[in-house]
Amino acid sequence: MRLVKHALLASGLVAVAALSARAEDAGQKAAADCSAPATRTVCVKEWVPEHYQATRTVYKVECKTEKYTAYRCESVPVQQTRTVTVYKQVAETKTVPRTVCTCVPTVETRTVMKKQVTCVPETKCVTKCVSRGHWECREVECGPSLAERLHNRCHKDCCGEPCPPPCPRTKTVRCWVPCKEYETHTVTCMKKVVTCVPTTCQVTVNKMVQHTENVQVTCYKCVPEQKVEAYTTCVQKQVPFEATRTVKVCVPHQETYTACRMVCRTVEKQVPVSPCCETRCCKTRLRDLFGGCGGSKHESCCN
Repeated sequence: MRLVKHALLASGLVAVAALSARAEDAGQKAAADCSAPATRTVCVKEWVPEHYQATRTVYKVECKTEKYTAYRCESVPVQQTRTVTVYKQVAETKTVPRTVCTCVPTVETRTVMKKQVTCVPETKCVTKCVSRGHWECREVECGPSLAERLHNRCHKDCCGEPCPPPCPRTKTVRCWVPCKEYETHTVTCMKKVVTCVPTTCQVTVNKMVQHTENVQVTCYKCVPEQKVEAYTTCVQKQVPFEATRTVKVCVPHQETYTACRMVCRTVEKQVPVSPCCETRCCKTRLRDLFGGCGGSKHESCCN
């Protein structure tokens, strides 16, 4: 145990000596570089993307053929019996009273209007057309006959010209000369006048007389009768059978994909600083390493 303590103490002393030597070298280097543009190394945390391979489970739809039990309807004939009521017509004769109308001749006294025609003298004026014409004898010119016209056409005189026409001839004709005249006369004539005269007479008429009589009537009545009959009916039954169908199934699959994530990393960057500030910061760093005045680093650097 003591050896371990001595070894630790020796290693601590070696480390302090090394740090002191590094600090002296850093101070000398800083003093040498005060004239040149000074830069400072700063550690900065940055989020950078990082690609990596990952595995995930996805579900894919696949078509799968499976068997299942289906049912179909079939009609099966079945013999059954039932009791039915049948109505049968039965003839029945019975006596029924019935009212009958009979024609009975009856003599009645009635007053009727009888037409009577009488002749009544009537005087009226009548206008009559009377012809008072007479016959007269007149002289009427008559032309040549057919033989004379032919003779005159064919015969020529010595000059070669036709003969002049002879003197016109006339004949006596008896003609009727009409003469109409209207005469008014008073005429007495007999006029027929129809008058209705009430007359009493005996008339034979037929009257309907009602009386009741019994009549034999045949009628039919329905008598119920129970009857058992057999009949065939079709019963629907479910018959199972095997069938196949195609269904869609979600099947899990493992797949590898490239994912991206943001990782926080410490990156060193060179930042330009002023020479005085760099010298002060170096002295402050050495003072902090080997022990110096108290206070914060910023105060010691800037004072």
